[in-house]
Amino acid sequence: MAHDYSFPQELLTLPIADRISYFQQYTMAHPKLLIAAEKLKNAIDNPGFFSLIFLFGPTGVGKTTLLRRITQRLLASFHKEMELDKGFIPIANIEVATPEFSNFDWKDFYLRALGVLQDPCIQLPSYGRITNLKLKTSLEAALKHRRLKVFCLDEAQNLSKVASGRKLRDQTDCIKSLANLTQVKFVLAGTYDLLILRNLSAQLCRRSLDIHFERYKVENEEDLKAFRGVVQTFQRHLPFEEEPDLLKYWDFCYERSFGCVGILKDWLSQALATALLDGAKTLTLSHLKSSAYSHEQCMIIFNETRLGEKQLEFTPDSSALRIALGLESHHGSATHSTSQTTNTTNTKSRRSTTGNTKPQRRPVGGGENVG
Repeated sequence: MAHDYSFPQELLTLPIADRISYFQQYTMAHPKLLIAAEKLKNAIDNPGFFSLIFLFGPTGVGKTTLLRRITQRLLASFHKEMELDKGFIPIANIEVATPEFSNFDWKDFYLRALGVLQDPCIQLPSYGRITNLKLKTSLEAALKHRRLKVFCLDEAQNLSKVASGRKLRDQTDCIKSLANLTQVKFVLAGTYDLLILRNLSAQLCRRSLDIHFERYKVENEEDLKAFRGVVQTFQRHLPFEEEPDLLKYWDFCYERSFGCVGILKDWLSQALATALLDGAKTLTLSHLKSSAYSHEQCMIIFNETRLGEKQLEFTPDSSALRIALGLESHHGSATHSTSQTTNTTNTKSRRSTTGNTKPQRRPVGGGENVG
């Protein structure tokens, strides 16, 4: 019986490691990814508007995959220019390291950034002893020399790891300064912990853009349909002799992934490895259960996710802004409209008295009798 495989059939004859590697490298253009990718593309292609782009969402939603797709797109679009100028790098990516001792390490950041830009000075033995200021100056020069368009900082929530809350603004000010001086757009991608770095100043509000990469929510009918489609696509690309029926267990897939495609894929990769090492011809519910996050782990991840989502769901009363601007009074009435109405009423009142005598006492009989 012939099988209609969605993966290269020769994979079934290759070693287990190759079959696992195939699935790990497979990505799909699902709806939530496409929405976030379109917003990010527009922000990057728009000249001069936003120098900082905050890309945030739950852990495991697919932010790193999105950055890879954007990188591939930009490299492809600038391919000819890169052939003519070997020193031209249109886009670069680094992962912001978690600080070792609570305080963010700018020297480590500068060195990593210079390394990915292939700065020749990074090879000098004494380079690690150079001051932060000189490293920052070197990075500015490297960004200009490479004519970089976009610099993506993955795990950017680590920028918020500072000993004092007062230093948070310094963190974003430093990145904003780099962006302004070099005309490079910085994409800060991270979990909801990144939210604390947003809107720390009027300048930052004006020059930054927020992009929320959301998970699929089962209470939304369109999301549910899309998530089931994701599950079905993944099951067709799992390199087994017999295609597994993951749709039968879609609710369990959702329960342990919270609607995050990245979590689901990592989980399925682990289950795939477990099944292949067991010599199984397909993936079963038993393999799924043995590879899933524990209930305790799921609750921790989900609670952090909901906390971040709730921060974005909160919308302050717009009347506070209108009152501060003088557009409304504290009683909720529009100041300008009220004044205008009062003036209009007074005008109408004056007009209505034209031709009418004012009230006064008259003599009984109206004066002399008519004879």
